[in-house]
Amino acid sequence: MKYCFFVAAMLWMFTSCKQVGGKNTDSSSEAVATENAADSVETQIAALSDGKPGNRKFIRTAELSFRVNDVQQKATTIEGIVKSASGFVVYQHLSNQVNEQSVTELSRDSSLETIHYTVQDEITVRVPTANFDTVLRQITQLAVFLDDQIVQSDDVSFQVLSNHMTIRRAASGTKKQRTESAELAGYQQEEADRAKVDNLSLTDRMKYSDIRLKFTQRPLVKHRVIANYNDTKKYEPGFGRKFMNALTDGWSLVEWIFLLLIKLWSLILGGLIAWFLYRKYRK
Repeated sequence: MKYCFFVAAMLWMFTSCKQVGGKNTDSSSEAVATENAADSVETQIAALSDGKPGNRKFIRTAELSFRVNDVQQKATTIEGIVKSASGFVVYQHLSNQVNEQSVTELSRDSSLETIHYTVQDEITVRVPTANFDTVLRQITQLAVFLDDQIVQSDDVSFQVLSNHMTIRRAASGTKKQRTESAELAGYQQEEADRAKVDNLSLTDRMKYSDIRLKFTQRPLVKHRVIANYNDTKKYEPGFGRKFMNALTDGWSLVEWIFLLLIKLWSLILGGLIAWFLYRKYRK
């Protein structure tokens, strides 16, 4: 009996120590998260206060519009350049733009269709920011004529700082759960989660730069023979054929009227009898 009481007491002490240890671990984790957020905020504020470009966070993008000799061949070359730079293609749209179209008659039943068109391709690629300038330079070397080029660097340092401050406020707010309402704590946590996701998105865009390309080639001409559907008067019959058709249609009309009278013989007979009786008794 004493042995059972001793075992129960030891189990109770072990469970209590484990619960206390878990609470201490959670508290220490929250403290570490708050401290890291504070360090990150203070570090970023100090870096922004220096005003040095090296301490800023930039998202780099580029837009190019140019002409090449062969669109499909250069598209394959661009894919190889991007792949060798550890990048990838996120969008591609190859299309033919019709500039002019005409139809020339060749014979009674055929015509020649002439189409002047331009082949164009739109590609969006993402490459590591470290290889951004190299990839951009290699792509511009493929152009026969450069129509337009835009290179942009967006400073997102203050946006990242704002997100870190939101995360720090949510982390420090966990210490005041006894005085704050559950609704306010949930709202702060939601704002912190949104800030974390936004920072992850910004980090990804800072790590990989977007390059949007639009390139064309010289207009091409395509010829093809098509059936002539426009000039249908040439296939109409002559006057003699039309005259014979009219006689046939007229005789068909006579047959129809005659058969109609035959079908209405009872009504015609009744009408004649009524007319005869009317003439007779009127006198």
